[in-house]
Amino acid sequence: MERSQEELEAFNNGGSSPNKISGSVDEEVEYPPLNLALTITPEFLKQIESLQQKQRHDSNSTPPGKTKPMSFPISKITIGEWTRDAVYEQDLKAKIYFAYKKIMWECLEDDVTTETTRRRSRKIEMQWCDVLSLKPWYHPHDQTGILSVELRKPPTFFIETNPQALKHTQWQKLDQDFTFNHSASRSRMHTLHFAPGVLQANMEKLVSGDRFWSELVKVHFPTSDHLYFDICHGNHEDSNN
Repeated sequence: MERSQEELEAFNNGGSSPNKISGSVDEEVEYPPLNLALTITPEFLKQIESLQQKQRHDSNSTPPGKTKPMSFPISKITIGEWTRDAVYEQDLKAKIYFAYKKIMWECLEDDVTTETTRRRSRKIEMQWCDVLSLKPWYHPHDQTGILSVELRKPPTFFIETNPQALKHTQWQKLDQDFTFNHSASRSRMHTLHFAPGVLQANMEKLVSGDRFWSELVKVHFPTSDHLYFDICHGNHEDSNN
């Protein structure tokens, strides 16, 4: 049977034969194009670049050796005869700097050396290499935490100069220990107490942030039975005589 010219043109152009029954099994179903044009505008390019920068930032936000500093509240700190309890969360802080390899305890308290009462920060600062061992302990009932730290040598002491709200803290190194009876210059053991959940979360960040801490938590605490630096020094001197 000869086909009409219209049927042949329809077949050659990809169309279906007029004799095909719609919905039959041999019918080829083709979806029409959406015909949507993509317009490349400067705003569109900026959005793409912004997304790419965010992805790069997320993947490189904490590269090895450049972990962000840590800061978390301490409820109570005891060093020898010296003890401080936090009334407010900002009164006592533990801070750890990965770039500078330093650890410190900051104390915010009333400054009684001036005529007008104002609050001033003091801090006890240690190098990482001066921490001999540490032992975290968690209460099984309320998840409060206690961190014991053993030091190799006495820390250094600083006081805040010219305190100003919303300004970067400026520090001045002190010649003398500000703790009672110079306890921090004598005692090798520091004991810090934390509210529920605080120590657990930050210990996880600490040991994952640098290999130094992941190895240090494996060290037996304490490494020595001597409680004071002067006892260690005295024994060392006696051994040299």
